[in-house]
Amino acid sequence: MGLGADAGAGGVDVLIITALKEEYEAARAAGSAGYAGHPGVAAWEEHESESLIPFLVGTYVMADGGSMTVALARPTRMGATATAPVVSTLVERLRPRCLAMCGVCAGNPAHAALGDVVVAELAYAYDEGRRTEDGFEGDHRQIPAPEGWLRAAQDLGTSDLPSFGEASPHEARIWLMERLYAGEDPRRHPARSRFLSQASWTDQIQSLQADGLVTRDGAALSLTDAGYALIEQLVYDDLDGPRELPFAVVVGPMASGNVVVKDGLTWSRLKQWGVRSVAGLEMESAVIAQVAHRLGLSDWVVAKGVMDHADPRKDDRYKQFAARSSAEVLFKLLGRRLAAPRVVAEPAAMSRIRSVYVLGGVTGETTYPDYEQSQLAHVCEQLGQAVAKAGAELVVCSPFPDSADLHAVIGYVQSGAGRIVHLHSPRHPEVAERQTEMLAMLGSGHDTEIKNWYYPGPEDDDSREQAWLLCQIQAMEEADVVIAVGGRVSKTANTVLHLAEARRKPIVPFAFLGGASRRAYQRRDWAAVYPALEHRRLMDRDAVPDAMKIADQLVTARLRTPHNYRWPPRRVFISRARPDGAFAQALETYLSGAGITALVGEKELRPDRMVNPTIEDAVLSADLFVVLWSRSYALSRFCYDEIELALRRHAVGEIQLWIINLDGSDIVPPEARALPQALARTPHALVALVRELLEHAEPARTVPGGE
Repeated sequence: MGLGADAGAGGVDVLIITALKEEYEAARAAGSAGYAGHPGVAAWEEHESESLIPFLVGTYVMADGGSMTVALARPTRMGATATAPVVSTLVERLRPRCLAMCGVCAGNPAHAALGDVVVAELAYAYDEGRRTEDGFEGDHRQIPAPEGWLRAAQDLGTSDLPSFGEASPHEARIWLMERLYAGEDPRRHPARSRFLSQASWTDQIQSLQADGLVTRDGAALSLTDAGYALIEQLVYDDLDGPRELPFAVVVGPMASGNVVVKDGLTWSRLKQWGVRSVAGLEMESAVIAQVAHRLGLSDWVVAKGVMDHADPRKDDRYKQFAARSSAEVLFKLLGRRLAAPRVVAEPAAMSRIRSVYVLGGVTGETTYPDYEQSQLAHVCEQLGQAVAKAGAELVVCSPFPDSADLHAVIGYVQSGAGRIVHLHSPRHPEVAERQTEMLAMLGSGHDTEIKNWYYPGPEDDDSREQAWLLCQIQAMEEADVVIAVGGRVSKTANTVLHLAEARRKPIVPFAFLGGASRRAYQRRDWAAVYPALEHRRLMDRDAVPDAMKIADQLVTARLRTPHNYRWPPRRVFISRARPDGAFAQALETYLSGAGITALVGEKELRPDRMVNPTIEDAVLSADLFVVLWSRSYALSRFCYDEIELALRRHAVGEIQLWIINLDGSDIVPPEARALPQALARTPHALVALVRELLEHAEPARTVPGGE
């Protein structure tokens, strides 16, 4: 499978960058191999292979059913200059949750052994600064890695990774001789305990002495001529380096420079220039950290295997192992931090709606206007709690206390169930001050993420309403449903609700405070458009806690209207991405039991026909086209081709089209964004939704202004 025309717009979980082709192949192989029962990537999909920046995409599957979408790419040369444009372009294009890098580095011999994997505690360009007659004056910009990633790396074991292997007595013997050959003190070596215990240390030395390979003079241990000859022969014949090692993860600072170093002096210079405990030295980690920092990615991680110590003995003997072990460590880290179960338990109250835009405010139309703000605060906090407990994201604009927005945010966050608040607002000092006050009031003891979306501020007092209107329109466009409470008719709320109606956006207008919400309620012929809805409840403030149930009814009703299509449908095409097979299988089983023919992608393929015309015929023969949308769907060119054909048929009234969102990701095709969609995060929820749609659909009535 591949990407459609708008490749990657649905986002990936992680973008992995490597600097060298060998590192790229090692990462690809490690992703495919998995580890310790984790299946890994079943198939990598090539994307934009003819472009300047091709990349791979695959779904990494964990043993518990969790998964993450991984993109993998590389520049054509190592170094910051070649890496930076590739990274920044793909981050903007693929919108990853996390930016990552694996590959090889030089390791500080005081902290890391050959084959160990250094995870960057912080990253910086060590050669930034000024060179004077007196020497180099560093001017470093150090970017610390996220705390959660550091803790995960510090706790990460390597014994279950494919490249890990305990040292045999023979390997421990060779290791000891090789340390002596390199002029190192094996007692103080960072890997000593992994090769030699206290007991085996003495045994090995005595054995080597007995074989005439080492000699001992008090505290001094050295190779004999026979020992030198043996170890030189072994090193010379070891063309590809080790397959397994008892390697470890070392967490420490990572320094990037623009030259390959093999002088053996750089470690002391780095210490003099301000970072005493540098563990790794390479050329690109600072780029990864800088791009993540500049583009607002909260998650980034660099893991690099030690192939040498940047000294005159530098060679490539450990390069393959270092590339492979770093990729294995990176995938294990990513799996622990990013992979979520593909099918998760869902609360009974989980909504079919991804996001809700709440707007409104005081109206001045109630019997006691002076008490409106307290009423507004109470009901909107209830509303925020309802949105949070239904699992939806909250979209708002105003941080001012006379707005419905602020109090909805308070209820959403204080519920303890709120996930994400999207705050759309103009750039203005007064707005910024109110936002700061709001965040201070909410405190830090919650897990809700507050995302700010900024728009141009007003140029003068006369343009304030236009600035707010722009924010409100964008917020309305981003949300699946609009819920309104009050709002002055003379202000922008009235205009926004008219626009929402024109956009065919589902609206839940609570009318008990009057204002713009009441006007929106009064101009709708509820009995005709939503005959099953008890619409008079919208006049009652006691119905606010049930706002999401009402919103679900509106969304489901929009999906269920069959218009002039064949009903009930006899043939249903299920369009899904391969990682979402469990959802498709559950739906296919239900449809077959209901006497409806289910058509599923590759199951329609025949050996005597090409793929594209076979799928096209299946889509053309269907009465109903069901899109199981997800991030994986957005990354599949086959899915893109299917939905494009279905959208063309739907536009001319030839097929009914349902979009069911499995993970809450953004809908990519522009023609599909305006269509109704519902959220179903589990196969059970999917079947329940489709059953409800099929069993309760009624022929649509033609109603002016109806949805």
